[in-house]
Amino acid sequence: MMAKSRWCKSKRLRCLLKILSELLPIELTNGNEGRTKHFGASAARRKKYERLLRQIGQVRIPLAKQVDVVVTRVLGPRQQLMDSTSLGRGNWKEIEDALVACGWFVDDGPKQIRCTLFLQDDSRRDIGPAVLIEIFETGSVRVVE
Repeated sequence: MMAKSRWCKSKRLRCLLKILSELLPIELTNGNEGRTKHFGASAARRKKYERLLRQIGQVRIPLAKQVDVVVTRVLGPRQQLMDSTSLGRGNWKEIEDALVACGWFVDDGPKQIRCTLFLQDDSRRDIGPAVLIEIFETGSVRVVE
């Protein structure tokens, strides 16, 4: 499926050739609880997200090409915008691993996912908290000046 180009809310990001766009009922967190050398908690989160994705029918056949991914945190009521550097450090890795387990991607390495860009949207609080995942053909997400 080919999509027309669109201007994202910031007016500095141009996205062409969208492959997929899905709004998922998962809250993107900032990871302020910290990381330890023990991976039990993150493994449990990944399994929880995988179960949810399977329950809502988000099992797919993996894409056979390299892609760019735009992840948008859709804020819920009373949530505040995060620092931009906090968006990718929280639970995104567990969400991404669950997407791989459900067949969205063959792998989460650079041969499959060239780049991941994180955005926030505070204009649709009625549907948040959620995460919007948009997948584009490689090279079609560009920051413009």
